[in-house]
Amino acid sequence: MEHVSTTNQQRLSLVEGLKPKQDISQTKTAEQVHQQLPYILQTSLILEDMLGLFQREVDAVFPECSFHYQNSSMKVQIDSAQKFHHRCHYKLEMNGDYLGDITFTQRKKFSDADIHFLEDLLSLLVHPLKNCLLYKKALAAALLDDLTNLGNRAAYEKNLQREVERTKRHDTPLSLIVIDIDNFKSINDQFGHSSGDKALKILADMINHSLRSSDMAFRFGGEEFVLLLPETNIHDAEIVAERVRESVSQILSHDGKNSFSFTVSLGVAQLQTNEEGYHLFERADMALYEAKHTGKNVTVCARQP
Repeated sequence: MEHVSTTNQQRLSLVEGLKPKQDISQTKTAEQVHQQLPYILQTSLILEDMLGLFQREVDAVFPECSFHYQNSSMKVQIDSAQKFHHRCHYKLEMNGDYLGDITFTQRKKFSDADIHFLEDLLSLLVHPLKNCLLYKKALAAALLDDLTNLGNRAAYEKNLQREVERTKRHDTPLSLIVIDIDNFKSINDQFGHSSGDKALKILADMINHSLRSSDMAFRFGGEEFVLLLPETNIHDAEIVAERVRESVSQILSHDGKNSFSFTVSLGVAQLQTNEEGYHLFERADMALYEAKHTGKNVTVCARQP
């Protein structure tokens, strides 16, 4: 059973027929849930937490009902339990804004009354859901570099701390690569800052095409970039670094007026036992310094401490 509905001005419209009407069990609990839900959903702006509260209230009335939320544009998927045969599926929108898809499933058929009650709850969900999505977007924007669309320095520091902790907890390798555009000032001086910006964007694109799905890239500042490579030893990290270096060296850049090429130098290091994140960066940065002073357009791996 599938139903698709959208919200507009806080209402949802059902576009397929309803099942024969049945009474909902635990009517008192259903009434309490309906009355309390608007206040409960206002207690958190964290999307996952708010949807967890919504699921908890649904469970009070439908203890055997599973809840599933997906928003592909925000790369969010929440599955509360296994999916069952009978389902109600809703595409949520509010004033033209897509809020996500929600699916309820259970072993027995949903009654007419079940469906209407779930839709009433969804009508109470849409405003808090939109607020949570806006908040999630704002948080993401605060961690994004506007020019390259890579993570910024704040995002790097946040992810570095998390990955160092995870690496120590699971005893897995973690490598870091520092990348710097060679003679970047000369590009700006000779061709203008628009060409410098073009070079930064090209490097960001080359990095994205060279990374694996588990790797993370950040613009650290100026013409310097940092890559975090979880579960990667220094030898495999060097392969990634060389892939980036070679890709960049083969590109002829155009900014609409000028054509130019550029190269990058890279420093690579692997996290050592009892080492903190800033030590890892310092060693990779020292390797980069060595690369800059040995001819540029080269990758240098840090020495073990």
